[in-house]
Amino acid sequence: MSADQASVAAAAEQLRGAASVAELLGLTAESFVGVLDAPACTISRVIGDLLVDLVQHRREGRTDRLGHGYLISDFPLTRAVIEEREPKTVYTGDPSADTAEANLLGELGFDSLLMLPLEAEDAAWGLVEIYGNGRRFGPADVDVARALAGQAGDVLERLSRPVP
Repeated sequence: MSADQASVAAAAEQLRGAASVAELLGLTAESFVGVLDAPACTISRVIGDLLVDLVQHRREGRTDRLGHGYLISDFPLTRAVIEEREPKTVYTGDPSADTAEANLLGELGFDSLLMLPLEAEDAAWGLVEIYGNGRRFGPADVDVARALAGQAGDVLERLSRPVP
Protein backbone atom coordinates (compact mmCIF):
# COMPACT_ATOMS: atom_id res chain seq x y z
CA MET A 1 0.00 0.00 0.00
CA SER A 2 1.61 3.23 -1.10
CA ALA A 3 1.24 6.59 0.57
CA ASP A 4 -0.40 9.60 -1.01
CA GLN A 5 1.66 12.69 -1.81
CA ALA A 6 -0.19 14.90 0.67
CA SER A 7 0.61 12.65 3.63
CA VAL A 8 4.26 12.41 2.58
CA ALA A 9 4.50 16.21 2.25
CA ALA A 10 2.85 16.72 5.65
CA ALA A 11 5.23 14.24 7.29
CA ALA A 12 8.26 15.90 5.69
CA GLU A 13 7.10 19.30 6.92
CA GLN A 14 6.70 17.94 10.44
CA LEU A 15 10.25 16.54 10.35
CA ARG A 16 11.65 19.90 9.27
CA GLY A 17 10.13 21.44 12.42
CA ALA A 18 12.03 19.18 14.84
CA ALA A 19 14.06 21.13 17.41
CA SER A 20 16.28 18.28 18.67
CA VAL A 21 17.70 14.97 17.48
CA ALA A 22 15.51 13.09 19.96
CA GLU A 23 12.39 14.87 18.69
CA LEU A 24 13.42 14.25 15.08
CA LEU A 25 13.92 10.52 15.62
CA GLY A 26 10.56 10.18 17.37
CA LEU A 27 8.76 12.11 14.64
CA THR A 28 10.54 10.11 11.95
CA ALA A 29 9.50 6.74 13.40
CA GLU A 30 5.93 7.99 13.85
CA SER A 31 5.88 9.31 10.27
CA PHE A 32 6.98 5.99 8.79
CA VAL A 33 4.25 4.14 10.71
CA GLY A 34 1.58 6.62 9.62
CA VAL A 35 2.58 7.21 6.02
CA LEU A 36 3.33 3.56 5.18
CA ASP A 37 0.47 2.19 7.32
CA ALA A 38 2.96 -0.01 9.16
CA PRO A 39 2.51 -1.53 12.61
CA ALA A 40 5.92 -0.37 13.88
CA CYS A 41 9.19 1.38 13.10
CA THR A 42 12.51 1.26 14.94
CA ILE A 43 15.42 3.64 14.42
CA SER A 44 18.86 2.48 15.53
CA ARG A 45 22.26 4.15 15.73
CA VAL A 46 25.23 2.66 13.92
CA ILE A 47 28.31 2.59 16.18
CA GLY A 48 31.07 0.60 14.52
CA ASP A 49 29.78 -3.00 14.26
CA LEU A 50 27.03 -2.31 16.78
CA LEU A 51 23.46 -1.28 16.10
CA VAL A 52 21.64 0.18 19.13
CA ASP A 53 17.85 0.66 19.12
CA LEU A 54 17.12 4.30 20.03
CA VAL A 55 13.49 4.95 19.13
CA GLN A 56 10.47 2.85 18.34
CA HIS A 57 6.95 3.82 17.40
CA ARG A 58 4.16 1.25 17.38
CA ARG A 59 0.63 1.71 16.13
CA GLU A 60 -0.57 -0.45 19.03
CA GLY A 61 0.99 -1.81 22.19
CA ARG A 62 4.06 -0.76 24.04
CA THR A 63 7.54 -0.24 22.74
CA ASP A 64 10.15 -2.82 23.52
CA ARG A 65 13.83 -3.58 23.15
CA LEU A 66 14.99 0.05 23.27
CA GLY A 67 18.68 0.19 24.07
CA HIS A 68 19.06 -3.35 22.78
CA GLY A 69 22.19 -3.86 20.71
CA TYR A 70 22.84 -6.11 17.73
CA LEU A 71 26.11 -7.00 16.07
CA ILE A 72 25.81 -5.84 12.49
CA SER A 73 28.11 -8.66 11.40
CA ASP A 74 25.45 -11.17 12.57
CA PHE A 75 22.97 -9.79 10.01
CA PRO A 76 24.45 -9.76 6.48
CA LEU A 77 21.47 -7.99 4.91
CA THR A 78 21.57 -5.25 7.55
CA ARG A 79 25.28 -4.86 6.89
CA ALA A 80 24.57 -4.50 3.16
CA VAL A 81 22.00 -1.75 3.84
CA ILE A 82 24.51 0.17 5.96
CA GLU A 83 27.55 -0.33 3.74
CA GLU A 84 25.82 0.12 0.38
CA ARG A 85 23.36 2.70 1.73
CA GLU A 86 20.56 1.07 -0.24
CA PRO A 87 17.15 -0.08 1.04
CA LYS A 88 16.39 -3.79 1.33
CA THR A 89 13.20 -5.70 2.05
CA VAL A 90 12.56 -9.03 3.73
CA TYR A 91 9.42 -11.15 3.62
CA THR A 92 9.39 -14.28 5.79
CA GLY A 93 7.23 -16.14 3.24
CA ASP A 94 9.97 -15.80 0.64
CA PRO A 95 12.09 -18.99 0.55
CA SER A 96 15.18 -16.93 -0.29
CA ALA A 97 14.70 -14.51 2.64
CA ASP A 98 17.79 -13.81 4.73
CA THR A 99 17.58 -16.40 7.53
CA ALA A 100 18.92 -14.18 10.32
CA GLU A 101 16.51 -11.37 9.44
CA ALA A 102 13.54 -13.72 8.99
CA ASN A 103 14.19 -15.38 12.36
CA LEU A 104 14.39 -12.02 14.14
CA LEU A 105 11.22 -10.84 12.40
CA GLY A 106 9.44 -13.93 13.72
CA GLU A 107 10.69 -13.22 17.26
CA LEU A 108 9.41 -9.65 16.99
CA GLY A 109 6.01 -10.79 15.66
CA PHE A 110 6.27 -9.42 12.11
CA ASP A 111 6.53 -11.02 8.68
CA SER A 112 7.98 -8.24 6.55
CA LEU A 113 10.62 -5.56 6.86
CA LEU A 114 11.83 -2.54 4.93
CA MET A 115 15.30 -1.39 6.03
CA LEU A 116 17.06 1.72 4.88
CA PRO A 117 19.93 3.87 6.10
CA LEU A 118 19.44 7.17 7.89
CA GLU A 119 22.24 9.20 6.34
CA ALA A 120 24.01 12.26 7.68
CA GLU A 121 27.40 13.75 6.81
CA ASP A 122 27.69 11.35 3.85
CA ALA A 123 27.55 8.24 6.04
CA ALA A 124 24.99 5.81 7.44
CA TRP A 125 24.30 7.47 10.83
CA GLY A 126 21.59 4.97 11.63
CA LEU A 127 19.18 2.34 10.39
CA VAL A 128 15.43 2.67 9.89
CA GLU A 129 13.44 -0.57 10.14
CA ILE A 130 9.78 -0.46 9.12
CA TYR A 131 7.84 -3.60 10.01
CA GLY A 132 4.80 -5.14 8.36
CA ASN A 133 2.34 -7.98 8.76
CA GLY A 134 0.41 -9.63 5.95
CA ARG A 135 2.11 -7.63 3.21
CA ARG A 136 5.31 -7.16 1.28
CA PHE A 137 6.91 -3.76 0.94
CA GLY A 138 7.00 -2.81 -2.73
CA PRO A 139 8.89 -0.31 -4.88
CA ALA A 140 6.41 2.52 -4.14
CA ASP A 141 6.93 1.96 -0.39
CA VAL A 142 10.69 2.06 -0.89
CA ASP A 143 10.42 5.35 -2.82
CA VAL A 144 8.32 6.95 -0.06
CA ALA A 145 10.68 5.65 2.63
CA ARG A 146 13.71 7.04 0.77
CA ALA A 147 12.09 10.46 0.52
CA LEU A 148 11.23 10.58 4.23
CA ALA A 149 14.64 9.23 5.27
CA GLY A 150 16.28 11.86 3.06
CA GLN A 151 14.31 14.62 4.78
CA ALA A 152 15.18 13.19 8.20
CA GLY A 153 18.87 13.00 7.24
CA ASP A 154 18.89 16.64 6.13
CA VAL A 155 17.33 17.74 9.43
CA LEU A 156 19.70 15.48 11.39
CA GLU A 157 22.68 17.19 9.74
CA ARG A 158 21.28 20.61 10.61
CA LEU A 159 20.59 19.64 14.23
CA SER A 160 24.04 18.05 14.62
CA ARG A 161 25.94 21.16 13.56
CA PRO A 162 27.44 23.24 16.35
CA VAL A 163 25.52 26.43 17.05
CA PRO A 164 27.70 29.46 16.18
